[in-house]
Amino acid sequence: MKPLTKRILNMALILGTLAIVIVMGLRDNDLPTTLETLSRMDWLNILACLGCFFCFLMAEGMSIKYFLWRQGYQITVGYALFVTIVGQYYSAITPGASGGQPLQVYHLHRRHVSTGVATSALVTRFFAFQFMLSVLTTVFWIAYAPFVREQVGGSMWVLIVGYVYNIFTCALVILFAFLRPLVKGIVNLILRLGTKLRLVKNPDGTREKWMRAVDVFHESIHEIARHPVDLLVQLLLGALQLLALMSVIWFVYRGLDLAGHTWGQVVTMGMMEYISAAYTPLPGASGAQEAVFSIFFGRIFPGANMLAGILLWRLFTYYVSIIIGAVVVTTEGLRSGRSLREVAQMGTQPPPVEQPKE
Repeated sequence: MKPLTKRILNMALILGTLAIVIVMGLRDNDLPTTLETLSRMDWLNILACLGCFFCFLMAEGMSIKYFLWRQGYQITVGYALFVTIVGQYYSAITPGASGGQPLQVYHLHRRHVSTGVATSALVTRFFAFQFMLSVLTTVFWIAYAPFVREQVGGSMWVLIVGYVYNIFTCALVILFAFLRPLVKGIVNLILRLGTKLRLVKNPDGTREKWMRAVDVFHESIHEIARHPVDLLVQLLLGALQLLALMSVIWFVYRGLDLAGHTWGQVVTMGMMEYISAAYTPLPGASGAQEAVFSIFFGRIFPGANMLAGILLWRLFTYYVSIIIGAVVVTTEGLRSGRSLREVAQMGTQPPPVEQPKE
């Protein structure tokens, strides 16, 4: 299957899931009622939702910029935000969010950042976010344990599976970051498989480049580990990113003129929903996110408010990243002299591996 065809199918899945959610939601709520509910969302809360999402993007961008600055690379805040938007866009439209990081590495190459350091920056940001997701989810879960049990009910197993999976992911990142022989063994295994399948034409040259990138990756990870303040900054940015994303749900809740629950309760359930569904290997975890939201927030967004809440929440946390990303990627592609077809093909091929910076 051609890469562009896969991209079209992924978008069809995303839009198809949205259509199913709307159709299923309208079975219990007629269209005029849903539209009336959506119309209650005032501009102040809409701006607050957009502000939270922008804060989410900026926290990730500053994480990348700070890491690269500490490694001796200079990129502007604007370019760090651009790399973040590109990553969010391609992660949103590819299964398992697999397309974002390669394109981020590619664009960091354009600012002469080596493969290993660029990968380290992204792994560090990912680890900081996932680690703080585990920590804050645990803290909020303990603080609001009775409330969580009441909202989740018989679906507690979904939450437990997601929680364990996230802990496992954090542990795996730590192993990859500090066990160099393990990473090199996996690289060698991939290269041998690629050679047998005739996907790697120059095994020796490719192995040398990849091993150099692995060395730079581990050196940069160990460098930040030797500086606790740097690690603390990354964790704080990860916490800010997570809380900004979760706060979108609070402003949707307030914007629909609902009351009776506190910010802590709504954000707690947001974390429970995220950790339960975000790992689903579909573009944007489409389908799973909406299904888990409808279960965990069933009593918080009662009646017609549920469909309106899902649509607004996904708009400000997911679809807006696709809209903004599509505009940014297309504009950047056309400015660089690419045709519309070439822009559409961007992200379908892995970025070239460059020699690490001496």
